[in-house]
Amino acid sequence: MIEFWVGVDGGGTHTRARIRDKGGRVLGEGRAAGSNLELGIEVAHANVLAAIEQARLEAGLPRESEQQMGVGLALASAELADCYQALLEMPFPFASVRLTSDAFGACLGAFGGREGAILIAGTGSAGLIYRHGQLHSCSGRGFPISDLGSGAWLGLRAIQQSLLCHDGILPPSLLAVRLLDHFKRDQAEVVRWAARAIPADYGRFAPWVFDAASDGDELANQLLDETCAQLQTLLEGMGQLGADRIALLGGVGMRLAPRLGHLNLVPPQADALEGAILFAQSEAYPCLHP
Repeated sequence: MIEFWVGVDGGGTHTRARIRDKGGRVLGEGRAAGSNLELGIEVAHANVLAAIEQARLEAGLPRESEQQMGVGLALASAELADCYQALLEMPFPFASVRLTSDAFGACLGAFGGREGAILIAGTGSAGLIYRHGQLHSCSGRGFPISDLGSGAWLGLRAIQQSLLCHDGILPPSLLAVRLLDHFKRDQAEVVRWAARAIPADYGRFAPWVFDAASDGDELANQLLDETCAQLQTLLEGMGQLGADRIALLGGVGMRLAPRLGHLNLVPPQADALEGAILFAQSEAYPCLHP
């Protein structure tokens, strides 16, 4: 019998877990590193378990309580059938486990379990339209081929443009100085770093762009304008596909939402953790891979 409901939201950088009792009371929350399934199934599995374990400890629940937990996982890249199946084949100690994408978890949370549309712009970016009982994905196919307007995309653009400043092709920039100082002004070090960098590594430079823009840096403000243009393209396209209510989510999205206010965005009711709990509680929601 399920006594506790657990929601997990996992992206490229962080994994968060929340435990509620049957009455809806929050008992504990936990965090771990990223659980985007494309980072590796074993890595994602371990970080999901670590986040839930931290939430369980904060709640003061014994380990045996895991067998009474109904868990909803809203994880990046769950829309990929091979990743989806591979994770569900991993061992879990819980009473039940249901898996969906981080985008659908965010959509359910944003609209209280009802239909709507969301665009997440965090480390990655992904749009989702939940309409007439069906799911329609927009972008979100992974960095660098997709994920426009995301933190990873913005970090990559910042590095590209900063190198052009270093070469004298673009004017001097405070952002470029800060980024290249981070790499000890060694272009070879940038190349070596890029050869092994994952999306979260690029995404860590996104806040640097916002900070430099606040300091009046022209390049940083141009990059934020570019990011807004990418997000606007996605939002307008989703509207043309029938989305009449769109919530803009994610760290990058929420910071840029004031610049996109003319698109009549709606504020989310709750977060993806609540959406994951709703998904765990009902089999009526569409399954990514029936």
